[in-house]
Amino acid sequence: MTITQITAEDIPVLLAGAQLLCSSAGSIALDGYRTAIEEVLRRNGPVPLVALDDLPPDALCVSIGALGGFAPMIELPPNGDEGVLAVRALEERLGRKVDAIVSLNSAGPNAIFPVASAAALGLPLVDCDGMGRVLPLMIQTTYALAGLPIGPLAGVGLAGDVLVLDSSEHRSELLLRAAMKAAGGWLLCASYPATVAALRPAALRGATSRALTVGRMLTTADDREALLTGLTRIMGSRVLGSGRVIELGHATRTVGPRIYPSVPTSIVVGEYGSAGRLIRLEGHSELLLAVIDGAVAAAVPDVLCLLDRHELKVVGMETVGLGHHVDVLVLPVSPMWHTPAGLAMAGPRAFGFPVRHPREEDA
Repeated sequence: MTITQITAEDIPVLLAGAQLLCSSAGSIALDGYRTAIEEVLRRNGPVPLVALDDLPPDALCVSIGALGGFAPMIELPPNGDEGVLAVRALEERLGRKVDAIVSLNSAGPNAIFPVASAAALGLPLVDCDGMGRVLPLMIQTTYALAGLPIGPLAGVGLAGDVLVLDSSEHRSELLLRAAMKAAGGWLLCASYPATVAALRPAALRGATSRALTVGRMLTTADDREALLTGLTRIMGSRVLGSGRVIELGHATRTVGPRIYPSVPTSIVVGEYGSAGRLIRLEGHSELLLAVIDGAVAAAVPDVLCLLDRHELKVVGMETVGLGHHVDVLVLPVSPMWHTPAGLAMAGPRAFGFPVRHPREEDA
């Protein structure tokens, strides 16, 4: 079924699907903000969800996404006008109007910020994004892989501070993170301004509709096998193993500088049965690496996540506990991420794990 619009009733569904792509990074319970978005959609009407090829080649698109952690967003929730302020500031800098909104990524809270911005601005949302999952840096995108500049960009904080920035990718990331800390822990950014023609080779298409489809499965699931079959059909997922969490601790030591804003974590799942394998999951804010009996079984940029076998919901790293019964899933991402350039940007070695991605080993 082709999804052509996003309604107020779709927001909880979208959040459920977006949770799966967080790689068990944590809860995204922004209940107050979610309610506000639903009210805007009921008042202004649904947001049109359009395919990239349905827009003129010269239409200007801008990516909406938040920079910062989930916890600050819960403690200092958005006011609702950040997206409008960011886009208007960017339009003033560019000297032209924005024609459509795209997603920085369709995972976690970043799945609904573009919807809220499109609803408030009266613009369509393009069914694509630039990550296909959660990644910690704004410069870790397929937009950047394709050579699109991140700026000029605009960031807006909780107090309404507006920052307009035009710098290189890495300088932009550094400057934005300094501003984010001063702003209270997060910024909503309008970045990667690009025409449809420039986005076509860079964007991951169908990202929002995929999150909606998966979210509908997760919110209605009452049968584990049916859910796993559906995830395989829609996402290409596979189960690495199933068992009980038997150990929680600090992550394995990585190499190189600690450049990511995250908390290292290690989770060990003991597979069912007397001869069950040990699945060790290593992560920072999200799961990044799965090692089974000493061999790398899956790694970032593919999505690793934990699914509660009984409640049939994604288990966040902040809530997983000893004795938790889980399925360990891996969801493959776009082939764009499996290129040498993609793995250099977001593969295991980019996060300090001195190992090769399984696809590199296969090659």
